[in-house]
Amino acid sequence: MHIVIAAITAIAGLFWALNALQRSGFQFSSLNPFLAYRRWQWSRTYGARPIYKLDRPMDVAAVLLLGVAKADGAITSDQKRELLAMFQSEFSISRDEASDLLLASSHLIRDEIYLVDHLDKILARSAERFEPDAVASLLAMMRKVAALDGSINSEQDKLIGATERFFEGRKQPQGKWA
Repeated sequence: MHIVIAAITAIAGLFWALNALQRSGFQFSSLNPFLAYRRWQWSRTYGARPIYKLDRPMDVAAVLLLGVAKADGAITSDQKRELLAMFQSEFSISRDEASDLLLASSHLIRDEIYLVDHLDKILARSAERFEPDAVASLLAMMRKVAALDGSINSEQDKLIGATERFFEGRKQPQGKWA
């Protein structure tokens, strides 16, 4: 008889502990390894910052050009005008598309304080799609934007140098801006 009472008490204690765990916020579904793997995949796919998910060279180039312009402080109207003109001429897009690209780029780098630290993450998905002419064009545009307000400052020089070093040893495929 005492064994039956002990078993009933143990079962009641187990149910009480499970209920207390559930009330405290623990979810038993988190113990499912398949669900945990799906959550991990979801966080890797959609949890990353959008600036690290750029895969078109044109978008990455726009972000880097705006980053060079903002490296010495707030962007001036002359720099904005020159960026829009560069986007139109180099990327062969309309004025409205250039404005949209500048707006999207400014949205992407609003929380980035120092682009040089995360340059490899920004360029990772699009690096294979940059052709050598596009890299040379990007570096020339970066230097041109940096020199708009006088001489190139140290932050702009670091960003340009880091971009140049990133592309030095890579073999790029042939193609156009995409």
